[in-house]
Amino acid sequence: MTTRAATAIVYPETDGMPLPDGEYQSPLFRRIVGDIEEHFRDTPGAHVNGNTFLYYVEGNPRRSVSPDCYVVFGLSEVALRSLSLEGNNTYLLWEVGKAPDFVLEIGSRSTAAADLGRKRDLYAELGVREYWRFDATGGDFYGEPLVGEYLQDGEYHRFELRHESDGRVWSHSDILNLDIWWTDGDLRFWDPVAERWLLRHDEERAGRLEAESRLAELEAELRRLRGE
Repeated sequence: MTTRAATAIVYPETDGMPLPDGEYQSPLFRRIVGDIEEHFRDTPGAHVNGNTFLYYVEGNPRRSVSPDCYVVFGLSEVALRSLSLEGNNTYLLWEVGKAPDFVLEIGSRSTAAADLGRKRDLYAELGVREYWRFDATGGDFYGEPLVGEYLQDGEYHRFELRHESDGRVWSHSDILNLDIWWTDGDLRFWDPVAERWLLRHDEERAGRLEAESRLAELEAELRRLRGE
């Protein structure tokens, strides 16, 4: 993709290399991004994505970072259109107008060091308000299963983690207004307002099939009663 202001400069959507630890991270990435995207689908000015090249210095395509999952709120219609263009998989900070509000990284063997060091420093510099790290192994990559941090005075400070007796760990994201749970190597989101877990596509599909089956039974019963 190229900017309108500098059409000679190309900001690639990919570096042509396979994802680091893609076989391990991809299923986790799809579930996590899908959960959050569905939840904020109808929220005005919100955009959810991941595995996207975020360019943060106009005119320098080498200055980029690729969050596994990000959420940004309060975008204008122009900014939303620029992010939603068909075939576009870049985030040009100077066009969008702000950094993501929420970033989550998924731990893996080849990415953990950067997530704990270089990326963390960069996200703080860019103004990412919350930075979360999820380790499906429970700590092999990050040393702990889940960490959430909030930005204050240019530095990250940890959210308090709560440990349940069954081994689950969770904390609350102020930005998303969701509780984030590490549970048996999975990441789930609890909506404290609606008092329910965010459903996944397979769970929603199962719910729809059950509802359709029940509706068919009711229609059959109605036809029987009319016949009598």
